[in-house]
Amino acid sequence: MIIVEVLYFADFKDISGKSRELFLLEKKSLRELIDLIIGKYPKIKDLILENNDNKIKNTISIAINDNITKSIDLNISLNNEDKIAFLLPFSGG
Repeated sequence: MIIVEVLYFADFKDISGKSRELFLLEKKSLRELIDLIIGKYPKIKDLILENNDNKIKNTISIAINDNITKSIDLNISLNNEDKIAFLLPFSGG
């Protein structure tokens, strides 16, 4: 088992009411983490997953330990004390 920290921003923070949260994972996968988050906050599902539930929306970026990517495999392994953030598109001005 591992513990990972999820950082919430924007709509994710509004839905969860938190800026960060720890999750205990048995399978150590991103998919397991997303399932736990959605189980706790069902409204987040529409932000993260495509309708078929097997793909992360292309509007979402995921940061794992400050490394940001737009295309990521749901079965990627996570490590103890990883920090994960789901990021919505943003613009500056």
